[in-house]
Amino acid sequence: MKNHLEELDILGYTLIENVLTTEETQEIITQLERTWKIQEQEVSDKFDIREIAENNIVRAPFAYDDVFYKTLNNPKIIPFIKETLGDYFILSQQNGVMVEPNLTHSQNKWHRDFPNMHYVSDPILAVNAFFCLTDFTFETGATQLLPHSHKIKYIPSDDYFSKHGISIESKAGSVFLFNTMLFHRTGINISQEKRIGLNHLYTKYLFKQQIDIPALLNFEAPKDPFLNMLMGFDSLVPTSTLDYRLIRKANNDKKNKNK
Repeated sequence: MKNHLEELDILGYTLIENVLTTEETQEIITQLERTWKIQEQEVSDKFDIREIAENNIVRAPFAYDDVFYKTLNNPKIIPFIKETLGDYFILSQQNGVMVEPNLTHSQNKWHRDFPNMHYVSDPILAVNAFFCLTDFTFETGATQLLPHSHKIKYIPSDDYFSKHGISIESKAGSVFLFNTMLFHRTGINISQEKRIGLNHLYTKYLFKQQIDIPALLNFEAPKDPFLNMLMGFDSLVPTSTLDYRLIRKANNDKKNKNK
């Protein structure tokens, strides 16, 4: 673990191999493609999803099938998140990314997953865990990263991106972790195969979730204390002064029960 954490700190990223088995990746791919069809259908009678550059991005798939908890709560990855963010953090987002051959993708531009936020922070505020569900190669459009860019407060020039950006080539079942402030983008898929990945963003609890996960799950809190925290049920924003005090009372009762 030490070497990976050192790379994450200095380079801004690290690659961890053999996190998922072939059977697990295939199961997740099957459910991800199924979920995509459901989400596409959800908006089909309202507008073309391509109008908002959401084609082939699967939002919050865990809300559609429990198989996605194998990645967001993966026992080989969560220890790294705890080492970087501490014991209290939340899942900000889980998104599937499916890159079709020879098609421009909405994630092809260099970006940070905290849009419009350009600053340097120590300690780290957020970490991405990107699961490679298919082989990531230059030809299939492997994710590209700009090493060390989590340490700068500005957007580098196009020339700098072109000269120093690298492709993260890895086998299916691998996971690359990176500082959320690291600039990255999806490569262009020039192969004949679809490239599929599953991205997770873990943050300090002070940051808003991309989608209100407790509301998405109809406020049915997981029984597992860790998942309860991870999904944001322990850091809900009160809607009134009474709600604030009821939440404090519930948390106080929980602490007394655990003594």
